[in-house]
Amino acid sequence: MAYPQHFLQERSQLSLVYPIVFLWGLTVVVLVSLLGSDAGFGDSLSKYYLLPWCFATGAVIAAPSLYLIYKGQFNPFHPLVFPAWSYFFPGFFVGGLALASGLSQPYFLSFVQDEHYNLPLTFIYIMLGYAGLTVGFAIPYAKRLGLKVSGWLPIWNLNTDQIAIPGIALLVLGLGTTILAFVQGILGFQKVQEIGTFDGIFFLLSLFWLEATFLLWLYIFRSKTHGIGQFLIIGLLFATSLTKSAFQGNRGSLIQIFIVIAFAYVFSGRKLTLKHHAAGAVIVVFALIAGMIYGSTFREVKQNQDQIGMGEYAGMVGGAIEKLGEQDIGSTLANSVGAISERLDSVSSLAVVVSNYEALAPYEELWGINDNIYIETVTFLVPRVIWPDKPVAIEPAKYADLYFNYSENSFTMTPMGDLLRNFGPIGVPIGMIFLGFLIRFVYSSLIEDQEFSYWRTTLFYMLLTAISYEGVFGLIVPYMFKVGFTAIVGIILVFVIARAFAQRTGTHLTTQ
Repeated sequence: MAYPQHFLQERSQLSLVYPIVFLWGLTVVVLVSLLGSDAGFGDSLSKYYLLPWCFATGAVIAAPSLYLIYKGQFNPFHPLVFPAWSYFFPGFFVGGLALASGLSQPYFLSFVQDEHYNLPLTFIYIMLGYAGLTVGFAIPYAKRLGLKVSGWLPIWNLNTDQIAIPGIALLVLGLGTTILAFVQGILGFQKVQEIGTFDGIFFLLSLFWLEATFLLWLYIFRSKTHGIGQFLIIGLLFATSLTKSAFQGNRGSLIQIFIVIAFAYVFSGRKLTLKHHAAGAVIVVFALIAGMIYGSTFREVKQNQDQIGMGEYAGMVGGAIEKLGEQDIGSTLANSVGAISERLDSVSSLAVVVSNYEALAPYEELWGINDNIYIETVTFLVPRVIWPDKPVAIEPAKYADLYFNYSENSFTMTPMGDLLRNFGPIGVPIGMIFLGFLIRFVYSSLIEDQEFSYWRTTLFYMLLTAISYEGVFGLIVPYMFKVGFTAIVGIILVFVIARAFAQRTGTHLTTQ
């Protein structure tokens, strides 16, 4: 029996709703189980009054994804969906449940002046933030402006068989600058005592590795056949990615590898099925747990963020891997539950800002972290090479010292917290609307309603993943600009190398 096309489309859309309904149902089951357990909401650490706020926040975050599913346009790397599952949902919904259940009890909760008032207020700012992002994205002028700019951009088409060699060349260049950045103490679990004149340039050049990695994964997924050359590139990509993750020593590095591969798979034109979504969810959970265990072990071995030599640093990596092999897996997993809960919980750290930003405003000027959005906006275009004494808009150590009384760690602020500090409550929705508008502009300029393009897809990936919803709002636009400029330089290098090989082989490149 032949089904009408619209019926098949509706059934396909419903099939995507099932896993979402299942996840929500699973969350409710877990929640009820916690309520009935000794470790649940019956103890003094639980905050069950936060449950309605958690679920309201989850509904706001899930709404755009459900709408896209209904419209048949769901994509896990859509500009509104990607921040939802990669940060907002785990950080504020799952993290909120961890806080409400008592699984997350960071020491700085004592800095929240009135929990029954400030914690629900924090959820309100989170909802305003994500809703503002959605509203900004939906403004039609952003799409119109982006499509107009898209027509002005060069074509620079490259065939799939012209990608491998220039992609590998860019990867080698990126590896070299990444090693140099590690030696300088810019990357890894290290902290530079004094920002050097060329540190920013070294860091940006290290992004060539990420750009080349994504470009080569696009090449793998766009290739019609897979021979020994493609398998060698896959081996090279895994080897370099895992090695860098081991040296990076952070807890989210494995998830970043997954995002690169999955992003390239989706935007290469491959179709996602329910099996892909299910497998992706499992991989994300596994990468989170494995990354948390390794990152915590590495930090235990290194103990502090002091800058050390490359040989000694490599020894720390080996020591962390050796220690993992000696640990009991069961006890390691059990000990990591609390760490994972507190790592996911972004509500608590934002609540500290919500509770104290007005009282600490006079002290921000003394610490030199006031008006950071304005300072970064007016100074980011001037490189430190030209202006060696350029002020740092906000130093994480000073922010951590003032708000959390501990300068040896980086604490989550989120764009909502940064907007709140700088402009008060009205700044949260307005700033996030602006960010949503900007994201839609970028999406329409490079991806929306367009045929596949290697360079546009790569630039879009670099810009979208440059946005940190864990950091400060003031750095989003400047960092996107710097990453975008660096990515364009990398794209030009790829095109120049590809054109040189095309001239030798007599093939054609589109250069309009």
